[in-house]
Amino acid sequence: MSESQRSIFTASGVHLAFSVMVLAAFFTTLSTIQDISIPLLAATLFIGVIYLTIGIYGYQAVLTRSAPLYRILYFLIQIPLGMSLVFLDGQSGFDFLALLPLVGHSVILLQGMERQIVNGLLLAGYALLTIIVGGGWQTAWANTPVFLAGQIFILVFTQMALNEENARREVQQLLKNLEAANQKLREHAVQAEELAITRERNRLAREIHDGLGHHLTAINIQIRAARAILDQDPQQAVTLLGKAETLTQQALHDVRQSVAALRAPLAEGPLISQLQQILEAGSAAGIKASLKVQGNPQPLPPQVALTLLRAVQEGLNNTLKHAHASEIRVSLDFEAPSEVVLTIQDNGIGGMGSTQDGFGLLGMRERVSQLKGHLEIHSSPGQGFQIRMILPKQVEYEQNKDTAGG
Repeated sequence: MSESQRSIFTASGVHLAFSVMVLAAFFTTLSTIQDISIPLLAATLFIGVIYLTIGIYGYQAVLTRSAPLYRILYFLIQIPLGMSLVFLDGQSGFDFLALLPLVGHSVILLQGMERQIVNGLLLAGYALLTIIVGGGWQTAWANTPVFLAGQIFILVFTQMALNEENARREVQQLLKNLEAANQKLREHAVQAEELAITRERNRLAREIHDGLGHHLTAINIQIRAARAILDQDPQQAVTLLGKAETLTQQALHDVRQSVAALRAPLAEGPLISQLQQILEAGSAAGIKASLKVQGNPQPLPPQVALTLLRAVQEGLNNTLKHAHASEIRVSLDFEAPSEVVLTIQDNGIGGMGSTQDGFGLLGMRERVSQLKGHLEIHSSPGQGFQIRMILPKQVEYEQNKDTAGG
C-alpha cells in the first residue's frame, strides 16, 4: 500500500461515507420490515456497531501495517459480519449496500488474486444469502446482478481514484525532484563560478610572478651590475643599463597583453631562441648559463612552450637570488616520442631554502599538473639545485582549455 493511496482513503470523509452506506442499508431495511422482534433488533444493532467500528478503525489500523496477514484478517472478520447483517435484515432489496464498502476496501488493501478472491466471496455469499432468505433461485437471479453491477462500479471508480491520486503524487514528486535538481544546478553554478575565479586568480598570480617577476629580477640585476662597474667601465655600465631598458620594455609588453586580454601572453618566436635570450640575461649578471638541446626540436603547443619558458625563468631567478651559484645548465630533450624533458641544474649551495614553498615553484607545479606532466625537484646542501620537468608534446584542448593562456 503506497503513501498516496493511504492519503486518499484515510480521511474522515471516507469514514463518513462508509458509515452512511452501512446506515443507509440498515435503516432502509428497517423501514421495509413490518414486524421485528426486540432480540433480532438488538442483534442487528450490535453486529452493525461492530461492523462499523472495524470498518472505520480497523481499516485505519490495517493501512498503517504492511504485513499482508493484517489485511487478510480484516476481510476474514468483516465479510462474515457483513453477511450476518444481510441475513438478519432479511430480503429488503437494499441490504447489499452494507457489503459494498468492503469492495472499495479490497481495491485499496489487496492486489491481484487476493482482491479477486475477496470480491468473489462477497458475490457468492450475497447470492447464497439471497437464495436462503429470499426463498429460491428466482430471487437470486433478480438481485445478484444488481449487487454485481454495484460491485463493478465501485471497483472501477475506486481504481480510477487511486490512479488519479497516484498520478497527482507522481507529478508532485517530479516537481520536488525538479526543484531539488534546479537547486543543485544553482549550487554547482556558484561553485563553478567560484572555482573559475580561483583558477583565474591563480593563473594571474603565476603570470605576475613568472613574467613580471622575472623581468624585474633581471632588471634589478642589470642595474646593480651597472652600478658596480660604473666608475671602472662606464661603457659596459651603459650596455648593462641598455639591457635593463630592453627588459623593462618586455615587462611592459607582458603586462599590457595580460591586462588587455586577461590571459597570459603565449610564447612568441622559436622556443630555443627565447630560452637563449633568457639565459643571456643570466650571463650578463655574471653567471655562466648554457643550453643543451638533445634530439630534433619540434613545434610544441603554446601552453607547453610557455610552461618551459616560465620554468627556465623561475630556475634562473632562484639561482640568481638564492643559490650563490656560478653556473646554471639547461637541457631540453626531444628524443622521447611523446614527451619533452627539461632539466635545470646549478652548482649552488643547494638545500631547498626559501624556494621550497615559494610562489614560483608553486606556480610551476600548477602548470605541470594542468598539462598532466611530471615535475621533480632535487636539492641537498652542497649539491646544487635541480629541476626536472616532463611534459607531453601534444595536449588535448578539452583537458586544458583553462590553461591555454598559461
